[in-house]
Amino acid sequence: MTPTVQQQAFLDALTGTRDNLALVARAGCGKTSTILLGVDAIVKAEPQAEVTVCAYNKAIADEVGAKLKSAGHSNWQKVQAATLHSMGWGLVRFVFKSAIDDKKVRNIISGMNEDRDLYEQYGNQISALVRMGKQSGVGFFPTKQIGDIGMWYALADHYDINGLDDTSDMDQVVSATQNIYRRSLAQIDVADFDDMVLFPLIKNLRVKFTKDYLFLDEAQDLSPARQALARKFMKPHTGRMIVVGDDRQAIYGFSGADADAMPNLIRELSAKEMPLSVTWRCPKAVVTLAQSLVPDIEAAPSAAQGAVRQMAEVPDDLGAEDAILCRNTAPLISLAYKLIRSGKPCKVEGRSIGEGLAQLAKRWKVTTIDALLKKLDTYKEREVQKAMARGNDAKVEEVEDRVATLVEICQACIAQQKTSLADVLSFIDSLFADGAEGVTVLCTYHRSKGREFPRVFLLEHAERCPSRAAKQPWQRAQENNLAYVAFTRAQKELVFVG
Repeated sequence: MTPTVQQQAFLDALTGTRDNLALVARAGCGKTSTILLGVDAIVKAEPQAEVTVCAYNKAIADEVGAKLKSAGHSNWQKVQAATLHSMGWGLVRFVFKSAIDDKKVRNIISGMNEDRDLYEQYGNQISALVRMGKQSGVGFFPTKQIGDIGMWYALADHYDINGLDDTSDMDQVVSATQNIYRRSLAQIDVADFDDMVLFPLIKNLRVKFTKDYLFLDEAQDLSPARQALARKFMKPHTGRMIVVGDDRQAIYGFSGADADAMPNLIRELSAKEMPLSVTWRCPKAVVTLAQSLVPDIEAAPSAAQGAVRQMAEVPDDLGAEDAILCRNTAPLISLAYKLIRSGKPCKVEGRSIGEGLAQLAKRWKVTTIDALLKKLDTYKEREVQKAMARGNDAKVEEVEDRVATLVEICQACIAQQKTSLADVLSFIDSLFADGAEGVTVLCTYHRSKGREFPRVFLLEHAERCPSRAAKQPWQRAQENNLAYVAFTRAQKELVFVG
């Protein structure tokens, strides 16, 4: 392909300077294609250079790896695509000869004899809290030390560890978590998924085969621990980091990602910023709307006019290429059931969302829908009051949305004259999916990231985005980012509904 003006400027900086670079790639601007062009340019200019493209997950790494091979880069020792987890695992396996067991923490908990009752009662919560600690880099960063009790409380609250919201045993749970965390770090013959990133940092493992060039894709979504691991793989003094991402698509601050990952990396690496702002996905009408949030995004010269419209309801002519997006989950469930009743096939994107709802439904060991609805009503009232007392509006919204979603599912089951918890769980299992095809897709703004659709419907956007819970500056910024992500999923037409 012939590079665009912006792509050529990036390639010139890549081959003509020794700077670390930051490719600020707006939505639909050919980020992956530009990375592939960059790899080609490096290999041509420096045949002996070792290049790694760090992909965000295995699926993307496999996709990019296949494209690199198709482009003639078949020597994986010179050019490869990999995840940071797989790169970290290579170090752990080489140094410690570890075996992989993602039940490592659970096994440690099961083997505890002291305080047996505590571990039996809160084993699931302790395991989840240990996992969040590992993903947050506890024990490596100076501000996140294992002995800091307040930090563990903050993690439990931030990640809403199920079952710790109504316990008076939190001090004992934190103490047990610290104990299990230390034991897990000490056990090096077994590694779980989170150890793959944490062990190379906390054990200060040496990287024998450092890289001349490291492309760090989707950099805006990386946690501080992943960023630190990536830097370990740079060749000392001469290695170059190519940070690739869109700071305006940073939307995972609530889940442990560094909300300022892109600016932090640019500052720490003294990276030269290069724009990639011409979108080849969105029509001109959508780009004009997106510019109200991200002024530097541009429509391609050949882009169609497209349309941005308002409708009272979702139309009857929905098809398999359409997507319905919403800031929250509950309205999607209500609409999905209406579509199903009218004979329109659809799926709600997000298997993990369904799994979380199923866990909530099974929390009280009830067997009927009536009993579940009563438990949900009590749960919502209690948790909302507690969150409001702490001034945690984000928690209030989260609880309300989760309960409302499960209530919608219960009502859908009742409408089908079903009465048991098993019916609710079966409905959840049939409704939620990942990567659904051949049906109308419904998903939250968060889940839509990375996807594109010819026609996109935004459900109740004005009422729900920005969230009323977004009060801190970083939260408000991420709400604007969410809106930008939602707008730029549309390839032809964007429709506001409601």
